[in-house]
Amino acid sequence: MAISAAQRRLRADKIGSSDARRIMDGRWKELWREKTGRAEPPCLDFVPAVQIGVATEPLHARFFTRATGIGCYPADAETYVHPRYDFLVAHLDFLTWRDPVGPFTDAPDTVLEAKFCGGPQLDEELAETYFWQLQHQMMVSGLGRSVLSILRPSGYSWIEVPFDEAQANALLETELAFWWHVEQDEEPGDPLPVEAPPVEAARILDMTFHNEFADHAVTLMANRKGVQAYKEAEAELKALMPPEARIAYVPPAAGEAGLYLLRARDGRVSLRFGGLPRRYAGRSQVWGPDLPAAEAAE
Repeated sequence: MAISAAQRRLRADKIGSSDARRIMDGRWKELWREKTGRAEPPCLDFVPAVQIGVATEPLHARFFTRATGIGCYPADAETYVHPRYDFLVAHLDFLTWRDPVGPFTDAPDTVLEAKFCGGPQLDEELAETYFWQLQHQMMVSGLGRSVLSILRPSGYSWIEVPFDEAQANALLETELAFWWHVEQDEEPGDPLPVEAPPVEAARILDMTFHNEFADHAVTLMANRKGVQAYKEAEAELKALMPPEARIAYVPPAAGEAGLYLLRARDGRVSLRFGGLPRRYAGRSQVWGPDLPAAEAAE
């Protein structure tokens, strides 16, 4: 959620829901330095994934309502404050309901947290990643249910995360312990992370006695080093590509296909296998780090 400058100032000396995640991850020292004014919080204004999330946030209400038939509306700029501890605050993305209702006749009972995901994580993995953030939001707002709304380039999904009183109590105790260090101005150590519980029950299976499964696993593990070497070589090739080059290539040799690197206008470099496309062949130049500039240009 994009927050205002006033909200950012308010959150500077409070514990917000994203802070709850860092506290349970054991990142106390860096957060303590921020809360005591010794360090600035990280600037996310030019982090692409974050800004894509901000830009696409308004889409979540539409996608969720289309998927469920349940209305959803922005929580706007309201700051929720814990009824007992005023340093625990939350700014919510959206509010919705457990079930379809009439035209907003009942008060919302569900937090909807909007997240953009460009990676391979499953819904359940993301729910566990943001579990403490969602528990904090429910604990502070008094709502008993949350939904993690997930927008991907490939589609949309959502997963329910209910309020867990026992886990919320553990979160509260940990936040109070962290806040003591802020109030006393005493630098903390970094405790061990507290793992989120599984959001959904799942069977965990040892596949040792499934012969076909085990055989494929052996093949994969046997070739793991080769895969890692491939990835490392690809990264090194991209790093070694001369900055002025649009294309850098190695021609096919006996039994090999050849490969070339292609730099896009935005600077991204992609690796492709095969010979240099014919349309580029007449413009090829020999290049080497030890070749004189004139010779390299021939």
